Amino acid sequence: MTDPLDNEAEHLQLDQINSLITAAGVDGTREIMDAFWRSTTDLLAALTTQLNDNAYDLAAGTAHAIKGSAANVGAMRLAQTASLVEDACKSGAGDDAGRLLTSAHADFEAVRSHFDDHLANA
Repeated sequence: MTDPLDNEAEHLQLDQINSLITAAGVDGTREIMDAFWRSTTDLLAALTTQLNDNAYDLAAGTAHAIKGSAANVGAMRLAQTASLVEDACKSGAGDDAGRLLTSAHADFEAVRSHFDDHLANA
């Protein structure tokens, strides 16, 4: 059975993605998203290290950066999860932040897959 929350519309704000495709074209959108993938991969790695080091102030800032960049490209579920990580870090709830980080990684992979599928059909 498929998780009802694990669908394209749950992960992507399709109007925003379609506007990006209209403005930048498919190739331009791929370039923008390639930069997002690289940046977010680096940010998630930094966030993992920060949480392992109990550096919650730094982790909150990193989660905030992930939240903003995800929202900018229409990766709404990732942005929401990153916001929850940020809040957990600000409150010093390291265990919660760690569990949410696992969700953020899964959201990142799901949004990448959904985005690739969406762009292939554009």
